[in-house]
Amino acid sequence: MANTDLMSALVISGVTFSIDYGQESSGQAGGQTRVKDLRSPLWRMKADCSTLTLDQLRRVRAIVGALGGSLGSFYAWDPAAQFPAADPDGAILGASNVLISGLGAGAKNLLLKGLPAGYVLTVGDMVSFDYGTSRALHQVVTPSVVANGSGVTPEFEIHPPRRQGAAVNNVVSLKRPSAEMRIVAGSLNLSADGMIGQAGFEAVQVI
Repeated sequence: MANTDLMSALVISGVTFSIDYGQESSGQAGGQTRVKDLRSPLWRMKADCSTLTLDQLRRVRAIVGALGGSLGSFYAWDPAAQFPAADPDGAILGASNVLISGLGAGAKNLLLKGLPAGYVLTVGDMVSFDYGTSRALHQVVTPSVVANGSGVTPEFEIHPPRRQGAAVNNVVSLKRPSAEMRIVAGSLNLSADGMIGQAGFEAVQVI
């Protein structure tokens, strides 16, 4: 089971949260550039916490220790996309039970249900859901998605594409939607300079 406490313990001063597409490119004799997928896309995070109190540093150290460093996993979200842009604190969503309504015509499509009537998702918003033993994290690509009076969205586009296993009625999170991640071995820094603690690491999605 992934740890849920590490992100809440961090006081982040800088973060990069992005997709590693796992691609390579090669130049051809005719001048063309060809791109090849080597694996499925994975979310990556690089976090920097340079202003921790010593108490905050001790808490982070304890949680990382409980993870066994890079052995365990934790749920990570993008601090810049913790809630939909049109509902910046999640108050409109409230305790709504959001589910997958349909998978659409292709792996890049999704429909949701259980939203408040008229609820709006916009390009860049994040959604996550569990399936099997994995957690999916996707970003909305469609410029504007508006739930109808029954709380059901039209079909909209997401990236990266869905993996096999997503199903109708999977529970969807729009509040701090997250990916399961593991700290990249060798990237962890937990240190103190006088009374100021510092923490930093890179993490990669677990699927």
